[in-house]
Amino acid sequence: MKARQSGGPASLVHRCFVVYGIGVVSAIASLLPVPSLRAAGERGLHDFAQIYVDQYFEPSAHLALSEAAKGKSQALAHYALGRGLEVRGRTAEAIDAYSEVLRHQPDQFFLARKTAHLLAREGRQEEALALLEESLERNAGHPYAHIALSEYLATYQGSDPAGLARSIAVIEAAVARFPDNPAIYEHLVKLLLSADRRDDARAAVAAAAERGSSDPHFWLRLGRLAIRVLPPGEEDRRPDTALVDDIHAKALEFADGKVEVIEKVAEYYHAAGQFDRAIAAYAGILERHPDRLDLRERLARAYGAKGDGEKEIETYRSIVEIDPENADVHKRIAGIFLQSERYKEAIPHLRAALAITKGGVEEYSALGRMMLDQKEFEASVEFLEATAYLFPESADFPFLLTFAFAGEERWEEALKQFEKTLELAGEAQPHLLNEYFYFRYAAAHERSGHFDKAEDLFRKTIEMIAKNDPDDKNHEFTATVYNYLGYMWLENDMKIDEAGELIKTAVELAPESGAIADSLGWFYFKKGQYEAAKEELLRAEALIEQEDAVIYDHIGQVFHQLGDMEKAVEYLEKAVALDPEKEEYVERLDEYKAGGPKKSEAPAASVPEAVPPTPGA
Repeated sequence: MKARQSGGPASLVHRCFVVYGIGVVSAIASLLPVPSLRAAGERGLHDFAQIYVDQYFEPSAHLALSEAAKGKSQALAHYALGRGLEVRGRTAEAIDAYSEVLRHQPDQFFLARKTAHLLAREGRQEEALALLEESLERNAGHPYAHIALSEYLATYQGSDPAGLARSIAVIEAAVARFPDNPAIYEHLVKLLLSADRRDDARAAVAAAAERGSSDPHFWLRLGRLAIRVLPPGEEDRRPDTALVDDIHAKALEFADGKVEVIEKVAEYYHAAGQFDRAIAAYAGILERHPDRLDLRERLARAYGAKGDGEKEIETYRSIVEIDPENADVHKRIAGIFLQSERYKEAIPHLRAALAITKGGVEEYSALGRMMLDQKEFEASVEFLEATAYLFPESADFPFLLTFAFAGEERWEEALKQFEKTLELAGEAQPHLLNEYFYFRYAAAHERSGHFDKAEDLFRKTIEMIAKNDPDDKNHEFTATVYNYLGYMWLENDMKIDEAGELIKTAVELAPESGAIADSLGWFYFKKGQYEAAKEELLRAEALIEQEDAVIYDHIGQVFHQLGDMEKAVEYLEKAVALDPEKEEYVERLDEYKAGGPKKSEAPAASVPEAVPPTPGA
């Protein structure tokens, strides 16, 4: 059966025979636009099931390409060919292919620009210029055709005054024709600046600013151009901020709620130091888009630049309330607190940042030291114990825990950390095991009542000082060690005379120390030398910078022994006023007021500070 002809026969002959199976035909049938096929009414799929292999039929009229469509398909084919040739370095052939594209589609002015530059690089500059002139003639209503010709002239004929003048003339004519197109102004200003005609460039921007465009993007682009034309910093050419401000104000005026426009204007205000305007713009966006965390960050930075640290912190905190895992913002908040020396407020944010980022030993160690410096002993114990679990091989954290437990007067726990530090430091971190370490280790044993062990460690400390500081440059620390050991003996009625010699040596090393003067006065008190004790204790009172309840109590007891009950009561009242919770002060004051007799035995002396103010490494 002959297939019904849908067109007419042609002279071409098929060279192959294709048999379609029933399944394939069915599959194709499922893809055909069935409703349109049925519209004719008289044809079905069986009418197309068989063809002659020696005949060709023209397609139906509705399937034939129009002349315009043929031109477009030819253009696409030549463009693909040209791209392939260009990539392979066959520039001349690529130019021919692109020229064919332009013959079929002369409105492709961007391709004309590309082809012209390829021609120029091949040394065919006259052809390139002619190509762009023809493109401009055909596309006079497109601003980029004007820009392409002007750009070419400036690039390849810019060294010739006539060529440069023509380049500028072309774009100035385009300005007159397209006064609301920012790209035209951008190109004109670029040319004028390259010709060192800054005043003309400024005049061009000022003229553009007189336009009545309601497109906010026009004003944004013009604003960027104005900033470029009016650079700051030159005494004889200060920026015309009023002009730039007016341009950005128009962008804001016509923004009509467009967030991207308001953002750009806010960024300009921030960069220009107009922080209140920037803040108002950012805040306005955030009212409608409170989930924009990036804008909250910009708002915070604007507050910071303005110098409103509290608002800056408040804004950053609003971010971490929404996104508590934002380590960078936690660090920024901490940085603000650190700059203003508000270390305690910085600590929680530093901890949060570390918990998120999982830093190294150095970062955890630095934070632990900060917590100790701020006497955050309870919090530092919890932090350092957890950190020691993270870094079990590091001696840093048991070392720092010795300070934390000492600050809480948990001496037995502190001793365990001293032992752990000794175990871990060894050869890995021997710098931790210096004389300061052994001094504090000794003090912890003394506070725990291990006096023999404390004595051994104090003596080891003195040996290390002699070895490491033979010139006694740190004589105040040496004095502290001598004083502490002497004081321990005095308090426990051990080696009183040797204690006195140690304390006298400490006085020689640090004669202006009120604490050591108090120790010497207490030694004299223990020896029953009350006049000498009074003289030394009153000297201690004069040397101390802050009132001290212990020294007042000691002076009161000396006056009591000397029979001056009025002075004794006066100094005990001072001691009770400073430390009203100390029961022995209260009881002693009551006894003195009641006229209690003098006592031949001196009470135990108080103990000096066991923890230096800063954890040294």
